Amino acid sequence: MDSSQDGYQLGSEPPELERLTRQGQVLEPATRTLLRAAGVGTGMRVLDLGSGAGDVSFLAAELVGPTGEVIGVDQSPDAVALATARASRNRIDNVRFVVGDIHEPAPGGPFDAIIGRVVLLYSKDPAAVLRTQVQLLRPGGVVAPIETDLTTAGSRPATPLASRLVSWAAEGFVAANANATLGRELWEVLLEAGLRPLGMLGVQPHFGPGDPNGPALFAGMIRTMVPLLERTGAATAREIDPDTLEARLTEELINAEAVLAYAQLLCAWGTKD
Repeated sequence: MDSSQDGYQLGSEPPELERLTRQGQVLEPATRTLLRAAGVGTGMRVLDLGSGAGDVSFLAAELVGPTGEVIGVDQSPDAVALATARASRNRIDNVRFVVGDIHEPAPGGPFDAIIGRVVLLYSKDPAAVLRTQVQLLRPGGVVAPIETDLTTAGSRPATPLASRLVSWAAEGFVAANANATLGRELWEVLLEAGLRPLGMLGVQPHFGPGDPNGPALFAGMIRTMVPLLERTGAATAREIDPDTLEARLTEELINAEAVLAYAQLLCAWGTKD
């Protein structure tokens, strides 16, 4: 969950932005693979929809190099301020962030590539978002959204708490009016947006027993969803016990020698005819 766009109900308070930053760092290798497969490379001008704390934009800035440029658009002024500060602190000069609504044409076009990670799932009409932004795409440019399929997440072998977390996450996304399986529908979304799909690839991060990143990602996501889960009656804060959730999940995975699979990340990319 990388953005605070329309429909995003997890907020943009400092703890959530911190969680998104860690998530961005952990998912960087998978995201890099997907963007490279889509053809994002040297010299391109890239639009990053729902840029959040900036991690996908920073990766794209690295891929396009000093002759390219990345513009990240996010609805949250707090997220834009954080991403801008991070860019300045790390001296990343070929990226800038602006406040904007992904349902409106972004500033700074035209672009060679339009990307975004785990953003469209919060939109009521993902294809409409892409139709709006594709007006800014140069001839031969590529549109390459990345989304997830939550049904692929879980521990191998299955463990009780990990299974419960995936179930809570599914309930939380429903409560947030988000489509947590949008990743597997991206080919159709591109077609609905009037694009010609060129390829599609899925990458699924896995975390071995004792790897702190897996429990941190899962527990952090559920911790953010607690108000939603309580509101819908799916779970209570006492039942979830967010303060100990990460430690309990870590212990369970180690004891079971279980691998924790994050939701598969899928990217479909296409262009205008």
